[in-house]
Amino acid sequence: MLKRNTLLTWLLAGLAAALAPALAHACAVCLTGDGDPTADAFNWSVLFLMATPYTVVGSIAGWLFYTYRRAAAKRSQGQATESPLHLAWSEKESGR
Repeated sequence: MLKRNTLLTWLLAGLAAALAPALAHACAVCLTGDGDPTADAFNWSVLFLMATPYTVVGSIAGWLFYTYRRAAAKRSQGQATESPLHLAWSEKESGR
């Protein structure tokens, strides 16, 4: 009996969507139509939301690649590479 009620519910929902397409609008783009400023705003916002993580990760990866290549070039030329972190520590200061 439960399967029959579930099937009937889905059938009635599909029939209602087919007979009244205004009720079946899934998003603002479907509701507004083509060329509407609201639809364009939604499209651009989705583009920016999808592109932001790729931009951030790509920037970090590019910086790491650039830093690695610069250090490799300095090593191949025989120059001493400096550490980006300079610690003022010695055995005398450690108290050992």
